[in-house]
Amino acid sequence: MKAVLIGAGAIAREHIGALQSVPGVQVAGICDLSPAMAEATAEQFRIPRWFTDHRKMLAEVGPELVHVTTPPASHARLASDALETGAHVLVEKPITHELSEMETLLELAARRGRSLVEDHNYLFNRPVARLLEMRQSGELGEVVHVHVTFHLAILAQGSRYVDPNVPHPCASGPGGAIADFVSHLAYLALAFTGPSRWMQASWRKRSDSPLPADELRALIDGERASALLEFSSHAQPDGFWIEVHGTKLRARASLFEPLLAVERLRSGARPLVPVKNGLAMALAHARAGFGGLKRKLAGRPMSYEGLYELVRRNVSAIRTSSRPPVEPAAIREANRLVADLLRTRKAA
Repeated sequence: MKAVLIGAGAIAREHIGALQSVPGVQVAGICDLSPAMAEATAEQFRIPRWFTDHRKMLAEVGPELVHVTTPPASHARLASDALETGAHVLVEKPITHELSEMETLLELAARRGRSLVEDHNYLFNRPVARLLEMRQSGELGEVVHVHVTFHLAILAQGSRYVDPNVPHPCASGPGGAIADFVSHLAYLALAFTGPSRWMQASWRKRSDSPLPADELRALIDGERASALLEFSSHAQPDGFWIEVHGTKLRARASLFEPLLAVERLRSGARPLVPVKNGLAMALAHARAGFGGLKRKLAGRPMSYEGLYELVRRNVSAIRTSSRPPVEPAAIREANRLVADLLRTRKAA
């Protein structure tokens, strides 16, 4: 299977690694508006051809799969061009800035009989995948609440989000830099709560940075459960977690390390239950710490492990003409929630 990438920025390197890890996939081309970026990336990853014109690449290489890893404003046009050539397409999040553009792309993909997948990579990290299995099997019981927390020091010195010389593409948008992370919060919560029925958000600005907001809290009422979404530019240390509260147990997964910690109802004397759960949590954190260190030393993907699994499943789905790992309904629901969240920012 021949694959190409449009966009040679930092995230493209993760996509290249993921594609090259799948047997039978050849990354046959890379395109970027910067010839230096395109050529350097091609040389680093031994990609045979590089381009600065994506249409020329699509015509000359004839890929079966195209990954779009450019800034969001260009996604609609590039994904549309790729779909029109008959390629399957995987697009970085957010798939588009406008819901109308998203619908146009999904309709085009359906009409052309091709898959269009948005990168919901964190759903495929092993701790989150295990949480989804526990929900499906009933081990969690009935899910009643989900808490997704993302703490990241994006205001620190050297961050592109506050660099006036090399501004991040999302920095000037309605949600500012936070918009670059909202998609992750949305699709993680919706996987457990079902579609959002009601939402209320609080955007705050705690610093004198050029960002329009640097804190977000949102309460979601989903079809199956409620959710609290949180992004903080100030709370430290950095971390990214999802905590799922069920009627049988409570589980916490980290997206930055291989952690899944579970507190459950346990047999024995009631006063000993917190002690047993405390020991289980401590053991889970210790295992995650050592496991993360081992993976780093081995050069294996850390927080992007889910991207590797998503890409593997996407290639398999294309080869077998089966359902894509991220289906159109999930793309629609996630982007509608993101649009609602960003709308509250505009209204604030």
